[in-house]
Amino acid sequence: MRRLATLLALIGCLASCGDTPPGSSAAPDVMTVSLTGSPAAMVWQAQCAACHGATGEGNQALAAPALTQLSAQYLIRQLTHFVGGIRGSHPDDNAGKRMALSVANLSESDIAGLAALITTELPPAQPRATIKGDADRGKDYYVNICSACHGGNALGNDALGAPALAGVNDWYLQSSYQSYLNGIRGAHPDDVHGAQMARLAPALANRDDIDDVIAYIASKPPLRSP
Repeated sequence: MRRLATLLALIGCLASCGDTPPGSSAAPDVMTVSLTGSPAAMVWQAQCAACHGATGEGNQALAAPALTQLSAQYLIRQLTHFVGGIRGSHPDDNAGKRMALSVANLSESDIAGLAALITTELPPAQPRATIKGDADRGKDYYVNICSACHGGNALGNDALGAPALAGVNDWYLQSSYQSYLNGIRGAHPDDVHGAQMARLAPALANRDDIDDVIAYIASKPPLRSP
């Protein structure tokens, strides 16, 4: 695992050279972010920051989304799914397989600590828009298809297992939704919430319609502001 952390750190350094990748958030000055030195901070720096960014701002080039607008409950569930093989086991889920490998050694306490650190100590990411769509048109689709679970303001509903969408990278929303349509996500029998999303996804299958909905979501303010 130490070799993997070193390799991921090298990849992260190479990916961060030059211009900021399209769609990634502008990274806050790392010197202004003071983590506690807790076990969770050490795990973050060793195993997560190389892909997701030192401050959790995400990196599109590595298919690693910003994480800081997601709830701790959702993060815990997804990390647990990666560790347990519920996510990242589909043969076509290349990004998921990389993620599952990188967190395979995490304990329950590691996962809980990471979720707390991401949601309380890392600064809230403000992803840039990379997808063009008609937000006004997308609003109609969102209200009628998505809002019952993800909320009228796209801030999610932990009671329904529905994550926040506002403040999440638009390119990640697009790729994740396509994964549900393609049967890559939500296919595992133990992924209860993912299976529900996979069943509902065909109600919005046209790419232009999806982009319109994502454009509308991108117009909504996230829960955490800078």
